[in-house]
Amino acid sequence: MTDGLEPGDPLDRMVTLLREPVPIAPGLARRAGERLRRQRKARVTGGMVLLLLIGLFEAAVHRQPSGTSITFAIAAPTVRSIALVGDFTDWRSDRVQLERTRSGLWQATVKLRPGRYRFAYLVDHEQWRADARAASAPDDFGRPTSVVTVVGN
Repeated sequence: MTDGLEPGDPLDRMVTLLREPVPIAPGLARRAGERLRRQRKARVTGGMVLLLLIGLFEAAVHRQPSGTSITFAIAAPTVRSIALVGDFTDWRSDRVQLERTRSGLWQATVKLRPGRYRFAYLVDHEQWRADARAASAPDDFGRPTSVVTVVGN
């Protein structure tokens, strides 16, 4: 009982409820870690590099039980490296590296299950680029990202 209140008084019940521990929502630690990773990546800035960016987005569909093969490609003949980042890589730049072809086209093929995915290209570990040929959807930090939708069977 709260000082000066009778048992069963509405204010006494409210105070009792407010004193009870509140359970932490499932997945809160994971979501907080993801937000911290996104914030760290948002701080990544780099010098301006002249970059001829011709976005090429093509979906090569090869239906297989483990997912649909999607080819991500970007033309950038003067850069040193391009990583594919997205919600399917947990926005980590060390998971999918695009490979350079002789013509200066960079590409990687990834298997994705049906769904909607946001992605971007991280050029030379500094520049965040959306795919010019895909639908755009800025992320929570205002960085340009693109969207790809993988259709199920």
